[in-house]
Amino acid sequence: MNGRNPMDRQRRIRALDERREQLEKDTHRRRVHLRRRLAAASLLFLFVMVLIGQSYFSKVGYVSDQQQAYAQAKVELSEQKAEQDELKEQVERLQDEDYIANLARNELLFSKDGEIIFYFSPEE
Repeated sequence: MNGRNPMDRQRRIRALDERREQLEKDTHRRRVHLRRRLAAASLLFLFVMVLIGQSYFSKVGYVSDQQQAYAQAKVELSEQKAEQDELKEQVERLQDEDYIANLARNELLFSKDGEIIFYFSPEE
């Protein structure tokens, strides 16, 4: 037996078995710890992505609202420009004496000297 005691051999085997079991436990603990870290990192990543998505869609909605407001403002501007052009034309016409005289005769029933106006109601 090469100078070794069978009890020594059993003790060494038992020590090696205990060491193997300890290594297996450590490996298991590391795997569990790694899985927990991965789960936590995944949840954190998911949370960040949700926040980014919410921010993105919020900005998209804001831009859409601003585009609608811009389009509405353009329509109102074109309407105001048309009204302004119409008022400028009316101012130019009101500076013409013939137009004012014609307007006074038609709207206010004024007449020229010696002129007689006959008014017929639309019902007749």
